[in-house]
Amino acid sequence: MAETVHADEGDMQPGEARPRRRPDADAFWRSGLTQAEAIRRERVERWRDETQSPWEASPPALVLWLLWRALYKGFQPLWLIASLAAALWFGAQWLGSAGGVAAVSGPAPDAQAQLSAAIAASVPADRDPHAFWTARLDRALDGDRRRRPDIDRFRSWVAIGPDLIGRDRLALEVLAGPAGPDALDARLRAGPPWEREALLARTFRELLAEGEARGLVPPELVFAPDAVQARYERSQFHWSIADASARAFFRGRQRGEFEMRSLPGLVAEGRTGGHTRLYGGVRHLVIQACAHAPDAVEGCGAPIIPDEPADALRYSLAAIEAGLARLPVTPSEAMAGAEVLQAGYRAGRLSPGLEAVLAERLTAVLPPASVTRGLAGTGVRADLAFAAPDQVRPSLSGRVDLRGSDGAVALAGMLGDLAAIRAQTAPEIAVRLLDGLETPQDVRRLRGLVEIAGSRTLAVRELMGPAALDLTAAAGPVGPAPAVSDPLARRNTMLALVAAGLVVLLTLVRLATPRRIRLAARTNLADAWISRLVLGRKT
Repeated sequence: MAETVHADEGDMQPGEARPRRRPDADAFWRSGLTQAEAIRRERVERWRDETQSPWEASPPALVLWLLWRALYKGFQPLWLIASLAAALWFGAQWLGSAGGVAAVSGPAPDAQAQLSAAIAASVPADRDPHAFWTARLDRALDGDRRRRPDIDRFRSWVAIGPDLIGRDRLALEVLAGPAGPDALDARLRAGPPWEREALLARTFRELLAEGEARGLVPPELVFAPDAVQARYERSQFHWSIADASARAFFRGRQRGEFEMRSLPGLVAEGRTGGHTRLYGGVRHLVIQACAHAPDAVEGCGAPIIPDEPADALRYSLAAIEAGLARLPVTPSEAMAGAEVLQAGYRAGRLSPGLEAVLAERLTAVLPPASVTRGLAGTGVRADLAFAAPDQVRPSLSGRVDLRGSDGAVALAGMLGDLAAIRAQTAPEIAVRLLDGLETPQDVRRLRGLVEIAGSRTLAVRELMGPAALDLTAAAGPVGPAPAVSDPLARRNTMLALVAAGLVVLLTLVRLATPRRIRLAARTNLADAWISRLVLGRKT
């Protein structure tokens, strides 16, 4: 490597120290750096040679230099430590607002086994489980009084089949020859028990895989008789028409309207009177606003707005459903939970006990007068809002802030539970699962049951009745964090973790960078310049 000597060696006096040889920019460039990096490296070497030793500098200069070096060398570690500390702090607040570790723990390991045992024990002693299961499937396909098949109920009973009959029994029936499943079971029990368990488990998994390969929904339909499968296929067309309409409505709350009677099983049996038509959050709000205070909202006289009787419960739910009221829960969860309650109320699924509790809480937190004042303050016309709810929604969002109100946390907890049930099942199924719930505690227990049972929940509740909700108490705390957890603490926790991850990424990049490139970095050049500026040049 070529080097440049910055002093004439011929002029040196005897005994004089020989000057240090320092490469120039060309030498650094030939070592593999770019031209800009080579120039920076040469400046760094030159400035460091010119910098006075820290022990020769004045005390104020030494203090400034030490402060700079602490910032220069300790910024990244300090950033990492501060980010992790912030994540722990906000994470603890988030966990505390969510109810602690017990509230955010998952289902107990034996919860599924307890559920399967409870389902199997619910089969009448004088009935064959297979015949009992087939009869329930036929009843679901018979549907309502108009003989329209209830496919949501049918699919739930299909999914519960292996629990009713037994997974081992289903596998034995497939593997059994002419002698029958009992003879095969006796032969397998004569051998090692782990071989029997492995064979039956593998056979059951293969059968489910066959159902998935055939496109059966759910795949447990592969265990159903051929006649039931044929009836199910024939019913798909008529069901899909009503189901597509329902799903389209619940995906876009304000678009169009939906008659709940068009979907079999959604409206409670025996309900003859009352409105069962849904319009969506903003439209529900406008309808009830015109019914409660037609003079307070402009445009209520338009014929486009349906005429409905004033209902305080519907009015307050519509305010949450439309996003007008802000609760201590995420807006999406509050709106989703309110929509389930609104649909359940109109479908006749709310029990008198739960309806009374809900009305009491809404009256205390969000009375109709507060809703009217909040809506009137937006200046929105009722007829325009009903005609174009999507365009009006942003101007309504969060106008009534209830996050500091007494009782808002309890109301938000119920809405969060319903939103979680809806997310894990479907809006239509969540409405149907409201049937028979008497208290907000029942809503929380239903959420735990959904965590364990999943798609089987509708059939489990029909099979076991109120006792199904007791399964969650036996299984222990279930479900994710309650929806009333502090969204601000959750956001800050995520930001702190992202900051810590960024520091780790920068550290990995630095470790992967060759040393010659790190020495030519701009930060190293800044360190050399500031050190020379603070400590001073050699004399």
